[in-house]
Amino acid sequence: MTSVSELPKMMKAAVVDGPGPAKVLQLKDVPLPSLPRNHVIIALEYAGVGIWDAEQRAGSFGKIKSGTILGADGSGTVAAVGSDVSGFNVGDRVYSYSYGNSGGGFYGEYISVPAERVGLVPTQMKMEIAGGMPCVALTAQTGLEVLKVKKGQTLLVFGASGGVGSLGVWLGNEKGATVTGTARPDAQDYVRSLGAAHAIDANSSEHEAVIKRVAQAGFDVCLVTTSGDKLPDFLKHLKDKAPLAYPNGVEPKPSLHGHPALACDGEMSRAAIDRLNAAIGSKTIPLRTQVFPLSAVVEAHKRIEQGHVVGKIVLSIRE
Repeated sequence: MTSVSELPKMMKAAVVDGPGPAKVLQLKDVPLPSLPRNHVIIALEYAGVGIWDAEQRAGSFGKIKSGTILGADGSGTVAAVGSDVSGFNVGDRVYSYSYGNSGGGFYGEYISVPAERVGLVPTQMKMEIAGGMPCVALTAQTGLEVLKVKKGQTLLVFGASGGVGSLGVWLGNEKGATVTGTARPDAQDYVRSLGAAHAIDANSSEHEAVIKRVAQAGFDVCLVTTSGDKLPDFLKHLKDKAPLAYPNGVEPKPSLHGHPALACDGEMSRAAIDRLNAAIGSKTIPLRTQVFPLSAVVEAHKRIEQGHVVGKIVLSIRE
């Protein structure tokens, strides 16, 4: 068993000392995080980059403590195990979602996270996909769970080519739903590759006719992952009292009179990751990733702030 004393004393990380534009992110040498009894230390290989990271960096969520390391999820191998932790061994391939992690985020070479927020990476899954998907996959999973999606239903995913949307399409299809996703024309083949039966350009003048053709009886459930002027055009095709779910952070909050509107967040727990892994099984997820080296974290943040990211932006920590 590797002890913390055998690990490096310092590590490279992307650090923010105060709010500002992307250029405030700086690579620095910082101390390795500590290992509380219920934690594991992960030697990170990849970290997900979310728009929430950019918003935190800009100061949208309040004051930023000097030395803050951003990042809510990632993948790597277990480097050390706390004394109260079972089920993990040094060298295990793992991934984790731990938003607001007290010991620092995932934009660094190592992270210390509660073992309760860690799961084993399926053996067939590439680590860059594992690093980009915990937050968005667990958020999509929660959305589908609160919607109680089941086999035979028609599921609309509004914003199907982004991170949460991608996993919403894939997981919805795995549940046996017939999925229709909205996506720009250049992302529609990707959305179909995830299992969508139909892909619609929300901004096309033909979208109304396409909806009536692919969902004549209306949609049973809807997962809204982004807002937009065209959203009401799609929500009006929900069946009577059909529910819609959306991740917290989608603004303005979607709503439709007479329909339950259910806010959701990704569940940060090993039980949730175990449910996700059970859904994945031995299958692959064709999540599209755009990989930036950690040294290009500023460019990664600039890209995500441009919007219209297909799939997920990922940092390669060890380049």
